[in-house]
Amino acid sequence: MKEESKSKSLRIDSHRIDWQMVCAIIIVSLIGIMTLWSGSIGFAIRNGGPNSVIIKQAILYAASLICMAVAAVIPMKLLRAVLPVAVVLCVIGLSLPIFSPLGMTINRARRWIRIGSFSLQPSEIWKPVMVLYLASFLEKRKERLVESGLVALPAIVLVIISAVLIFLQQDFSTSILVLAIAFAMLYLAGTPFLFMSNLALFLILYGALMIFSSQYRVQRLVGFLMPEQHTQTVNYQMYSALRAIRSGGVWGKGVGLGTLKISSIPEVQSDFIFAAFVEESGFAGVLVVMGLWSFILIRAGRILIGSDYFSRLAGFGMITLLSLQVLLNLAVVTGVMPTTGLALPFFSAGGSALLMSAISCGILINLSRSGQTETGMRAALRKEGAAYD
Repeated sequence: MKEESKSKSLRIDSHRIDWQMVCAIIIVSLIGIMTLWSGSIGFAIRNGGPNSVIIKQAILYAASLICMAVAAVIPMKLLRAVLPVAVVLCVIGLSLPIFSPLGMTINRARRWIRIGSFSLQPSEIWKPVMVLYLASFLEKRKERLVESGLVALPAIVLVIISAVLIFLQQDFSTSILVLAIAFAMLYLAGTPFLFMSNLALFLILYGALMIFSSQYRVQRLVGFLMPEQHTQTVNYQMYSALRAIRSGGVWGKGVGLGTLKISSIPEVQSDFIFAAFVEESGFAGVLVVMGLWSFILIRAGRILIGSDYFSRLAGFGMITLLSLQVLLNLAVVTGVMPTTGLALPFFSAGGSALLMSAISCGILINLSRSGQTETGMRAALRKEGAAYD
């Protein structure tokens, strides 16, 4: 009877979903779609009508939330079983924008593939797949990894290949982001310090080489180092965003009442949507959104600390992905770092970035379930007086 009760308890734990985390994610996404509706009015009017952007994005939001729900409940064992196929498909997908007629160029960048009316940015899908792949790869070699970082070399080579393919799509920021996430996961996995030092040196050299291989990126770097001299050229969008942010004050102008978003910030619906949000909601709105993101990521982290090796590593990889995506976007909008193209999760227009955010959050919810299961097992076994290691 006692064994049956324990088994039932563990079965219930294994199906637990952290609804507080789910609600926080949904609130962030609702704030995001409301901000996009308000912030994209000017762009939409110039490109097809006042609701042209938001109608398309609302459909993408609904589809992405369904994907998040699937990612949150799909058995992790099944997800890991299909990982090899997903990795192969993603690498092929990363090659298609460059080496196939399916590639589509927008604003000098060839990052998308188009099939009929459907378009997709493969690098966005690769991010969560890469995190799961690295966690699975490193888990199988965790004993040997702490002795020699060379054990992880096959995975590192694959990540570098993916980063180079992304760079060839004229997407420097995502290329660096992919390498930074892999570096963080290797560090968390306990890779030896000497190996990590050499890897860090490689990342610095890679970044420098990629920057100085393009005149456009050099101009952005020079503009960042000498901002006052480039307010009407490479820094125009950033300075316009800062004007919008300052005009928001503490409480903002109110939803729909922002004016600088309409004409001053080019492509505001994309990477600079946060400026439109701050203009209308002010510093108070920033505190709310950052508080929600902090709640989601810290809550997930606290649960994952007590989980198994794979869930812990994959979960912290997803937290790193989402955290860097948010922080780097805000750093660009506020002028803390040079202008680059990284979407703000659940805020920026674009289906691929939205899908990446939703799937990443869904997997994080899924992994947190395993963390709660592990905690439940520990509690149940302690209650029965059993040793647990």
